[in-house]
Amino acid sequence: MRLLAEAGRFDSSAKDAVIDLLISTCLSAALAVSAPGAASPPPADSASAPTSQAPRTVRTLPPVEVRRDRALLDARRRAPTASVTDLRAGESARALESVSELLQSSASARVVSYGGLGAFSTLSLRGAPPGQVSVYLDGVPLTSAAHGVVNLSDLPASAIDRIEVYRGFAPLGFGAAAPGGAVNLVTAEDGAPRTVRVAAGSFGTYEARGTAGAKRGAWSALAHAGAQGSEGDFDFVDDNGTPFNAGDDEVTRRLNNRFDAANALARVAWAPREGVRVSARGEGFRKAQGVPGLGAIQAPHPRLAFSRALGAFDAAVALDDRLPGATLRAHAQRERTRFTDTASELGLGRQETDARFADRGAGLDVATPAAWRRVTAVAGFALRRETAEPAAPTYGQALPPQTRRETRAAHVGAQLHFADDAVTLHAARRWDRQADHLRATIVGGLPYALDATRVLNAPQLGLRVRLPRQLELRGNWTRTGRAPEFLELFGDQAVVQANPKLLPESGESWDAGAAWRGRRGVWSATAEYAHFESRTRDLITWVSASQRTVRATNIARARTSGDEASARLAWRAVSVSAAFTWLDARQDDRASLYYGRRLPQRPEYQRYARLDARRGGWHAAADVLVLGEDYLDPINFRRVPERTLVGASLSRAWGPLRLTLEGKNLSDSRAQDVGGYPLPGRSAFASCEWRFGRSGTTSRNPRS
Repeated sequence: MRLLAEAGRFDSSAKDAVIDLLISTCLSAALAVSAPGAASPPPADSASAPTSQAPRTVRTLPPVEVRRDRALLDARRRAPTASVTDLRAGESARALESVSELLQSSASARVVSYGGLGAFSTLSLRGAPPGQVSVYLDGVPLTSAAHGVVNLSDLPASAIDRIEVYRGFAPLGFGAAAPGGAVNLVTAEDGAPRTVRVAAGSFGTYEARGTAGAKRGAWSALAHAGAQGSEGDFDFVDDNGTPFNAGDDEVTRRLNNRFDAANALARVAWAPREGVRVSARGEGFRKAQGVPGLGAIQAPHPRLAFSRALGAFDAAVALDDRLPGATLRAHAQRERTRFTDTASELGLGRQETDARFADRGAGLDVATPAAWRRVTAVAGFALRRETAEPAAPTYGQALPPQTRRETRAAHVGAQLHFADDAVTLHAARRWDRQADHLRATIVGGLPYALDATRVLNAPQLGLRVRLPRQLELRGNWTRTGRAPEFLELFGDQAVVQANPKLLPESGESWDAGAAWRGRRGVWSATAEYAHFESRTRDLITWVSASQRTVRATNIARARTSGDEASARLAWRAVSVSAAFTWLDARQDDRASLYYGRRLPQRPEYQRYARLDARRGGWHAAADVLVLGEDYLDPINFRRVPERTLVGASLSRAWGPLRLTLEGKNLSDSRAQDVGGYPLPGRSAFASCEWRFGRSGTTSRNPRS
């Protein structure tokens, strides 16, 4: 572990040599295993008997527990040495649960909101900016050249079954490595129980959704539809644009903050035999909302509409434990963004834009046979083409030609397992060759063109050591890079100015920590800790360009270090969980005015704790989120004091029917994550859920 903890001090060429040596060693060992004269596998008869019995044993477990074990296994298999959190939706007894609330319960996950439910919100992992966090939906990338920062409110919250959070170290098979890590949103499983759910609450908020799944022979299907919206007309403290003068503050109501969103998901899968599975799915999402602007200068009329259509195909084949497995993936998605501000209320002149984006890709992965226990390896390649038809920055200007980014990628990874998997050594590398053909019309009607080609090289190195008494040590090192995305380069949606001269950012990070789990009688406990550090060059960050607009710019250097810890203690049907993060993120460019200043929107600490208690059909829960002192600007003038958000809920089930009451922000804390964009205060919600079908009456296991 000390070797990995000091990885940040290695010479880069030495690290690359170590990774290449490990990969080549693993591949050589794999070839040796498959060569003639190698140890023969057990006879087919002896191997087939336990295999045929295994599925019957698994099917006897409670359904909820089976899904959780499988989910954790998938995440660990993809990144065996990484810090991974698996968050399951629908188990928190919340009446209204958003993707942002789920993510905030994970260590080192910081959600920044521009106004509450439905408003633009972003995710930071371990202090990395949102542009350094990749987001996937069932493995399909939502992070793209068009949207390098994924808006969490544009995700189909009602369709999410669980979320995999990879902190700082993500599987290279997903896509281009991101410095901050990755988040994979997993929708409901095929054949899931049929459910209908409705919710309503403060500020005219509503939610309705339904899910139906079925299985017949080798076929399974899932259909889901959901809708969500809110008036968003909460009261807030208006500082009248003078944050340092409290004498002119007043309480006012948020205007033009309504949103309405709808999503639909359909999936069909065919599994004719064990080890063969083919699936196809489609997802649609649409949202229309007001754009209210700053709290001090509200805009009552601007509107924004966003729509996305996504289709994906997967085919996985692993016919025998002694044969290699292969996975073929393909996806296609289209997005459309329309913005209207005909009264110039947001300050950049009359706006009436219609921008379109498209993303198509395919990839193939080949893995070593499952029977190879000491050596596992995977290799693959991928193709991706992203196109954009951006709108002109000012109404009446000519539309620019199509912009596109074409990517060819390859990755290879290998793992060595020693002492019956007590020690696992992981090494991997991914190459992304990006060819940009950028065309735009920037403010003033000036045409801009750029053709560039770059290669992103992302090596990884990881170690896991399992010790007695369920103790596990982990360490990771990686180097990554990221090219500017279209929004950062050309601006959009009225509040983002163009900066076509942005440079790609690059960084290096490492972490080291430990995990433990134990059980004694009716008691069970888990605990995890990690220290992490990263150094980033040419960091892309957002800064204020005017009172109403922002602009992406490069910071020569930034450094981040911190500690994260999480724990869970359960006794019968009562459990307590907690997550803590300590963070120090600063600008490290000695030539800059901001040298040594803390990076904005990164609290020095974040604490989350939750209590759950179940008895019969009752489920009571309470949680508290404490955000430490923060700053809203890079010079650290606008300070945000520590704030505490408290929530509680109570639900009761009668067979397949469950009613839930919930209160959010019970302390009525009034604050801002971003300067000038107020967040809602105290609110209350209620929901009713009905599960029917074969799984509708299955009670949840309190230990799951």
